[in-house]
Amino acid sequence: MALLCCTPLAAAQIETLKVDHADAHYRVSMRVMLDVPAARAYAVFADPLNLQRINPAVQEVQQLPDDQLYTRVRVCAGIFCKTLRQQQQMRYAPRADGGHIWAQVIPQESDLRSGSAQWEFRAMGERTQLQFDADLEPSFWIPPLLGPWIVENSMREEAQRTSSGIENLAHSTR
Repeated sequence: MALLCCTPLAAAQIETLKVDHADAHYRVSMRVMLDVPAARAYAVFADPLNLQRINPAVQEVQQLPDDQLYTRVRVCAGIFCKTLRQQQQMRYAPRADGGHIWAQVIPQESDLRSGSAQWEFRAMGERTQLQFDADLEPSFWIPPLLGPWIVENSMREEAQRTSSGIENLAHSTR
């Protein structure tokens, strides 16, 4: 957290963010531009030990056997806050020009009935285009009329915090 507080903010930009809601599922699609090379951004984000340094909303990270990852994250949108537990089956595919990460939620160990997510880091010159897509079905109540707004605002805040955290950590550990 001190790293995030004390280093200058980088130039991360959220280019697109779309949240759709249907049948209790939230589908999120987001594209972010990072001001660091793709291979470095991927390496920083793909290391679970960095997650708490990247984003202070991540309260706990445990690497589990069989490429599983447990996280506890505190997310807020306005006055709505929730601590989310997630255990996920992870797959990593680094490339010279970035990489790909896939996550599949393990529902019985999570606050989600179902969920999957993927992150793709692509080189755009010396910058990185990060494409994030997820399909999530929470196991907790979200107010139906406010749900998409809550999820979108939470995603926007966490995306900005995470993107800046990736940039700051990538710049400081070269």
